[in-house]
Amino acid sequence: MSSLLTLFALLLGAAAPSVDGEPINKNCPIGKEAIDQETFVEYGGHTIGFCCGGCDAKFLAWDTEKKDAFVKASLAAQKQEPKAFAGDPYLVAVCPVSGKKIGSMGDPIVLEVEGREVRLCCKGCIKKVKAEPAKYAKVVDEQIIAAQKPLYPGAVCIVSGESLIEEGEDVGVDTVVKNRLFRVCCKKCAAKVKADPAKYFAKLDQAVIKAQLAHYPLKTCIVREKSALGSMGEPVNMVVGMQMVRFCCDSCIPKFKKDPAKFLARLKPAKKVEAAHSHADDGHEHKPKN
Repeated sequence: MSSLLTLFALLLGAAAPSVDGEPINKNCPIGKEAIDQETFVEYGGHTIGFCCGGCDAKFLAWDTEKKDAFVKASLAAQKQEPKAFAGDPYLVAVCPVSGKKIGSMGDPIVLEVEGREVRLCCKGCIKKVKAEPAKYAKVVDEQIIAAQKPLYPGAVCIVSGESLIEEGEDVGVDTVVKNRLFRVCCKKCAAKVKADPAKYFAKLDQAVIKAQLAHYPLKTCIVREKSALGSMGEPVNMVVGMQMVRFCCDSCIPKFKKDPAKFLARLKPAKKVEAAHSHADDGHEHKPKN
């Protein structure tokens, strides 16, 4: 069945479904160049990436022994270079120093500040960040908290499960780990999140998906706008920056990760349309404002 799906996808010029969405290889087995993050096939339960269309069919034409040898070598290379848990991509849109939009003054300047990525609008901001790194790391955290807090699911500690509301007052501690907001009851719980971020990302992802699934505004894949959700099997859900996104298949995930801000922007017009429809259907007469 898997081989039939692969052949069908190739005939349509589309990527075949994959198991985890992440290609096991960095370079194309045919062209020997870096994979294009758009052309994939599934083989033996693994996603194989290619440098261009056409190489995928050539790979599938190899005999089983040759394909298996390539998979084995790629997996061995992965084990030699274990990846640290990445967390969320950097989605802060403005410079923490100048307040200007990232990209408004050319390519962003990417710095490592206190062990984390920070993006600046221009070289002129570098000196200030290096002089007071903690100050600007805090500014970035505040921007992440402001963007993600309105979407945060529930009011209980992500670690202990204790309520963050006492006598009607929010007593939660906001902590940012790998570009994601976590709300905890105390500093001890914040330390646990930092010590094992993958565990708590997974836990928070489940809560976000549960909270947002019923109201998700798109009927098509966040990447392939013409591909209806469900047209290629069960849709794939992912959380980025406290926002759930949905894909028609795993093969779309690498392309999304290449430029998440571009695809997340597609949710905003959809949400406006959904809000307008909800407003129009609430049973009240709405007169235009003068």
